[in-house]
Amino acid sequence: MNNVEIVSDDLYVIKQEMRPGWYCCVILVFGEKNIGVVDTGYENTPADYVFPLIQEKGRSLNEVNHIVNTHRDGDHVRGNAVFKEGTGATISIHELEHEAVPTADTIIRDGDQVKLGDRVFTVIHTPGHRPGSICLIDHKNKTLITGDSVCGEREDLIRMDKEIYLASLNKLYQIEADTMIMSHPFQPAGKSTLVGGEVKEMIRASIEVAKKLVHAN
Repeated sequence: MNNVEIVSDDLYVIKQEMRPGWYCCVILVFGEKNIGVVDTGYENTPADYVFPLIQEKGRSLNEVNHIVNTHRDGDHVRGNAVFKEGTGATISIHELEHEAVPTADTIIRDGDQVKLGDRVFTVIHTPGHRPGSICLIDHKNKTLITGDSVCGEREDLIRMDKEIYLASLNKLYQIEADTMIMSHPFQPAGKSTLVGGEVKEMIRASIEVAKKLVHAN
């Protein structure tokens, strides 16, 4: 599948085109017995993109046991209902987003740990794009999943006070990560998976964009 990026043996990123040059990501974490998912895309995303990949790998849909939504926006949660129907998985979202996403089952908070596949991620509350936006950090493998919390040159996605957004970015800048997966190919990176020095470069670039804002959008 040419829309799939294999980040590591167990970590796959599915990219669904939204318009030319722009896509949204669904992340799959394949464990020995279970499969974790971050964000669910649109209503057609599970059946058209995700389920075929799982089955192509010889795995069963009922192995998908936990889904995390990074925030409430449609390109991250509109596949929730189809995922639940097809897999029976539990869906978690930050407590400040839960009311806006009735398809989510459980709430998560800053500092909580969630197991996706065989990896353990820590929840980082990163408001700025949305009040309950979160990131996930796998400290063992130094892998950071950011949703829309690091949005680079997309000033329009900074929907809260810029100081709140900057505080979240500064928090992320302190985290040790060798890989960062964003939900879109935000500029200036122009791609969704960053490695090595690219991680801090992107966070730093996002900080500089936000600092120049006169007011929050």
